[in-house]
Amino acid sequence: MSSAVSTRNPTGVLELAVEQVLASVRPAALGDPVVGARRAEESLRDALRDAGPVDDNIALQHALACAEAACEHLKYVEIQEARTLLTAARGQLVLAHEGV
Repeated sequence: MSSAVSTRNPTGVLELAVEQVLASVRPAALGDPVVGARRAEESLRDALRDAGPVDDNIALQHALACAEAACEHLKYVEIQEARTLLTAARGQLVLAHEGV
């Protein structure tokens, strides 16, 4: 799926950001963990702002909460905790696509 297609709605915006941040904070991808965590946090916060208002999709609300919590962990370079929350967000985004 192209990014132009996937970013037309809040779910797509967040989904793309979560996937990109998860890839960027893999242990093999992190040269300097502090710099990597800061960049990942900034990218995720931008996506959260771009996601805009959330409708009544509970799964999307949960995904946003997980992503926001992941930002806080990235702020303190708690990479593993952030990855766990981003993985949870990804699962909620799957449910959000299904309208759960």
